[in-house]
Amino acid sequence: MRVALAVGCSALAVAGCGGEPVGSATSHASPGSSSLLPCAPRVVALDPGHNPVRIGSFDATTGVAQIDYPNGAEDGNVFAVAQQVAATLRGRGYRVVLLKRSPRESVSYRERVSRAEQAGAAIAVSIHTSPGVNAVFPQRVGLYRTGMGADGQPRRVVFTNPATAASSQRYAAAMAQARSKAEGHRVVVRDNDFGGRAPLWAGNIPVVSLLAVNTPWVYNEFGPAGGSGGSTPVPAAALSAYARGISDGVATALPRNCS
Repeated sequence: MRVALAVGCSALAVAGCGGEPVGSATSHASPGSSSLLPCAPRVVALDPGHNPVRIGSFDATTGVAQIDYPNGAEDGNVFAVAQQVAATLRGRGYRVVLLKRSPRESVSYRERVSRAEQAGAAIAVSIHTSPGVNAVFPQRVGLYRTGMGADGQPRRVVFTNPATAASSQRYAAAMAQARSKAEGHRVVVRDNDFGGRAPLWAGNIPVVSLLAVNTPWVYNEFGPAGGSGGSTPVPAAALSAYARGISDGVATALPRNCS
């Protein structure tokens, strides 16, 4: 069966069909909301990238292929960055949850999104490295992934939540600015490109960001000078600069909610 997921109760609107409407999540209320107490800690979800074993499942809600895999040095590098960011943000009064609790834990994209939602995250930050890539990828309405579904039929899954997308784009701009300053090179905000990367589905948004209908997601790639990143280890000093940029980006995007 061919499925048109961008129409009506779409793949990403399914999360709100028969339950909480898409965009109505209360986990990240606005700074002026009476539901937040003075100086209430903001919840930040940190998503260290990659998985210790290959995952090739299909998401039960949307049908999108959840393909993840180990990537050598990147797995440990980004987990170390997440730990540094967590320590810094906790020291600044934020509540932090790691969506992957150790480099050896196997966690699908859907499980990561669910953990962020259950924690009431106001922002989720994916942390990756890739040689020569210094960019932040936000959620946008209309971004998509497309490929063969579990039933062997073509499937296209589109991001549709304007409120989440707007927050993600604001946070991404703050993140790119803070990272540029901390890392000493230009970090851009742009869409990703998954074309020609089989077996990954084609499209222009990371799957974890696509599944996060109600949580603003900011996805980072870091590639310092010298060609390190990805499976090639990144020097400790460069990882620390990356961590400082992410920490400052979160603090700029979501200041503590103090009256």
